[in-house]
Amino acid sequence: MLKKLVSLTLATGVLVLAAPVAASASPPSAVDSYAKPPEVTIDQPVIETCGTSTIAFRTGYFLPDEDVAVEVAGANAALATYSGEVADGAGALALSFRPPADGEGRYSVALSGSRSYTALITVKKADATTTCGLARTGGGVEPWMLGTGVLTLAAGGVLVAASVRRRRTR
Repeated sequence: MLKKLVSLTLATGVLVLAAPVAASASPPSAVDSYAKPPEVTIDQPVIETCGTSTIAFRTGYFLPDEDVAVEVAGANAALATYSGEVADGAGALALSFRPPADGEGRYSVALSGSRSYTALITVKKADATTTCGLARTGGGVEPWMLGTGVLTLAAGGVLVAASVRRRRTR
């Protein structure tokens, strides 16, 4: 009986001492305990109506030169614009997103390729004076141009009428 008691005590001691070693075991890939940089960043998760937001994927996220499908959901999502849906030679990608001119609320930008990701971007209404078009560069029609055009057309009409009258009187 004493032999059984000693054997049982030794077995229990081995299990008690082995438990912490077994509990702390980790697979070889988890040995690096340092935090890795994020694979995806969104530079502006909250933008105004005419603003842009860039969704950036770090090197190796996608396959090199991969075409990535993009789907946008939200208010008037069909009018939203984006560019940069092809990964570079290292698999990195930077997608620029711009909501529609009358957009407001939450937009989801889903990217899918060899890996998938959905970014959430909130669009708040810009003030009434903000326009999403290009800056005015003087390319529009000015009132003085219209006036000059009308006067030139009238002067041309008078000259044509005078010429016709002169031919009839000959």
